[in-house]
Amino acid sequence: MNAVIFGAGNIGRGFIGALFSQAGLNVTFIDVSKPVVERMNADRKYPLHIVGGKEEKIIEINNVCAVDGNDREAAVNALLCADIAATCVGAKAIKYILPNFVAGIKARFAEGKAPLNLLICENLMDADEYIRELLSEQLTPEELDTVGLVETSVGRMVPVPKPTGENDNPLKIAVEEYCILPVDEAAFKGGVPEIKNMVPFTPFHYFIERKLFIHNMGHAICAYLGNILGHEYICDSIVDPNVRLLVHNAMLESCDALATRYNGPIRPLLDHANDLIRRFHNKELGDTCARVGGDIPRKLANSDRLTGAAKSCIEMGIFPVYICTGSAAALYCYMKENSLSEDSAADALISLTGLDKDNTLTLCTLEMYEYFKNGASLSEILRAADEKKHDIFGMIV
Repeated sequence: MNAVIFGAGNIGRGFIGALFSQAGLNVTFIDVSKPVVERMNADRKYPLHIVGGKEEKIIEINNVCAVDGNDREAAVNALLCADIAATCVGAKAIKYILPNFVAGIKARFAEGKAPLNLLICENLMDADEYIRELLSEQLTPEELDTVGLVETSVGRMVPVPKPTGENDNPLKIAVEEYCILPVDEAAFKGGVPEIKNMVPFTPFHYFIERKLFIHNMGHAICAYLGNILGHEYICDSIVDPNVRLLVHNAMLESCDALATRYNGPIRPLLDHANDLIRRFHNKELGDTCARVGGDIPRKLANSDRLTGAAKSCIEMGIFPVYICTGSAAALYCYMKENSLSEDSAADALISLTGLDKDNTLTLCTLEMYEYFKNGASLSEILRAADEKKHDIFGMIV
């Protein structure tokens, strides 16, 4: 079998390329980095460094080659031979790789080739709908029907690349040990290929929400609290007992909401949350609070990791005090970053989240924001959150 991967970066080489290669597929990367393309075609392999596990190791990823993304003919030829494809370029770059993909699909359709499934390995909600809309402008309905747009949940974390020496292999990439790729079983055209560690599941929105509302949400709260406390790295922030407790409690709120929404057992979600806390400890990832907490407007947006997770809880009858506390930390960081007047915090929150001023989530977040604004310690903030949770729980009981 042959696979084509758009993007030979962190996720392309560090996760999806390795996944395909280790399953016995011949992998062709399409990328615009000439040094990467040339070195991959020269070596036909690259080293993958597994870090942070019980023992570090370097494994060799074989049966790989690359095509320059500016070479339309070569890209189309690769797609003509493909049995499966994936995009790992970052959500903002999807539109730039579509011309090659469209040309490839048209060529496949003209030759009567089988449908091609495209695994969408991007951190983007409803990525399949976004790509389908773009493709529908360039493909006929019959051509589009030969494309399976398969959402995935990319949970593997990749360390920040370290400066390379003159003699270092530019293809070498480090990743954490975790290597499970959930995929949307219902979106495949012509059946799901058996690939080790690729886990088909339906309804897939469960995994989308699990990634965004547990993993990404907890990661973001860890970053904002770390920023406030002066921690540079996520691994240093998460070992602070008060940070760990608040992050874990926020994750538990989301676990409760997802188990309720999908009428499933909560234990696998709790195990996943606990494992995430362990993975956040990984010093080798070198992930900074500044990077993970960047782009606060996007992360506080109505359907994203903080506000989206809180709304999901409310819909399931769970009041997310700890998630709101994390949102308050994000708001505090946003106000500081932009040198905004403290008096404008309510307006900023409403603008960022799209929530009404009288929404219970708005009111709770602003209440917890006051503690950050007034310089309360995190232990004091946790105590206040615990008391608020108790009061609400008591009202429910």
